[in-house]
Amino acid sequence: MVELIENIFRGIQFYYTPILVYFGSLGNCLSVIVFFGTKLCQYSSSIYLGALAISDTGFLASVFVVWLNMLEVGLFNRPGFCQFFIYLTTLCSFTSVWLVVAFTIERFIAVQYPFYRRSMCTVARAKVMVAALTGLAMILCSPVLWFSAPRFEHNEKGNVTECGHLAEGLESWAAVYNVIDTVLTFAIPFVVIVILNVLIARAIYRHIKIRKSLTIEPQIAKERQPCAQNPRNNLAQTKITKMLLVVSSVFLCFNLPAYVLRIHAFLHFQESNAPRYVELAQQVSNLLFNTNFGINFILYCATGQNFRRAIRCIFLKRFHRRNLTITQVSSNGMQNVPIARQNNATHDRDQGTTGRISRTKHYLTVKDVTNI
Repeated sequence: MVELIENIFRGIQFYYTPILVYFGSLGNCLSVIVFFGTKLCQYSSSIYLGALAISDTGFLASVFVVWLNMLEVGLFNRPGFCQFFIYLTTLCSFTSVWLVVAFTIERFIAVQYPFYRRSMCTVARAKVMVAALTGLAMILCSPVLWFSAPRFEHNEKGNVTECGHLAEGLESWAAVYNVIDTVLTFAIPFVVIVILNVLIARAIYRHIKIRKSLTIEPQIAKERQPCAQNPRNNLAQTKITKMLLVVSSVFLCFNLPAYVLRIHAFLHFQESNAPRYVELAQQVSNLLFNTNFGINFILYCATGQNFRRAIRCIFLKRFHRRNLTITQVSSNGMQNVPIARQNNATHDRDQGTTGRISRTKHYLTVKDVTNI
């Protein structure tokens, strides 16, 4: 039974991974365009989400290279490529986690301490934070370049080369780094995100109650909540906060199974062979983990009203430019002289001799340009 489930899941993984990589990367690219190329770039949260889309795309690229092994394309197992893509995977996963933590902390400040929002939740500060997180991640993830390398193994297919950790003298160091990486990318972010999300949800609930009270007792509500003097701005911030709350919550749900099984594998590292159901659970959790890097665009469209409006504006502008281009091409394809005659004839009926003079000047201009 377990073997049948494994075969079914292997088939699902074979077809699901390239679909996830393609549409996930496409959605991430559209997210980058929206967050960096529209009016949403005025919000500091857009800087974090745009950087998150770039990081997720890098992770999906690594997933695709690993998936090529199923097609007997061993690019991932080659020297140099092995170290690079393991480093890229570790770097992007680390960066994505802490970008989620960063915009969760920012949303907590914006909701819980609205008077500090203008001074602390700025675009410039967000850019500095993204640059700092990226630089820190590049340094902390660099040890995997030392631990990783192709190695020869023997399996049912014979002697093959697989990308993994060096076996001679580095397994203990790799285990220590694995513990540190789990703490930095799961334990601490999980605790921070859960606590802050609970506080953010409570603050949103309190703001909703205050907004409802504005319709009943506006003056009393203003005295109790000074930040309610700009309800439109508060409403926009609440919408952004709800979207980010959903993104961070889904992030936790899709990452939790993979890290739980990762901890389980570390605690049972002395076992030579893990049970088959554990291996199957690891494959399922790994698929969920990978899915998290390709679904944010769907979450933005489902929960972000401003994001949907920006997407519509982009496509409407593109459609308008396309129609304008077609119209210009159609107009340029016609003869200019007959058009000028028609226009001048109409002008001649309205203004008499003036039209004939204008028409004469027009032909002189055309002739002069032709001679030049």
